[in-house]
Amino acid sequence: MLQGGASKVRFQPGSGQFLAAGADNVVNVFDVESHICESFLKGHGKDVRSICWNWDGKVLASVSEDCVRVWPMTAKRGESSHKLRSNGNKFQSCVFHPAHTHVLVVSGYQSIELWDIVADRVVTVAAHDGLIAGLAQSRVTGMIATGSHDKCVKLWK
Repeated sequence: MLQGGASKVRFQPGSGQFLAAGADNVVNVFDVESHICESFLKGHGKDVRSICWNWDGKVLASVSEDCVRVWPMTAKRGESSHKLRSNGNKFQSCVFHPAHTHVLVVSGYQSIELWDIVADRVVTVAAHDGLIAGLAQSRVTGMIATGSHDKCVKLWK
């Protein structure tokens, strides 16, 4: 058993060696075999609402309502490599784009943000008539799904 509360948990894809657990404004990354906290990721000013791994498990992203942070797992010091501040659209969740591995998809109220982490460019896409609370991606189809409080699910290619 790993000690500490968490409202968001995600296993690392592929090996499953690490478990990311978000609570309050911190994300902890645990080694599931040794039960040791490998990384203590601080930097959010507000509660973490979502966490996601990239497809190979080498990068973790975390979302609070006012910012998104990207954490390379090679950095043991727990420093984020990239940060995106909200432009007023309170962020909700995130997934890495299945076809463009350097693009992070972030949901908010009525729109999604496509953030090219390498170029540090953001494209905002109007998506729903309500809060977008859920995101999912498929590497097989290259699609993203958004689920909203407007009672609609939309598929994006």
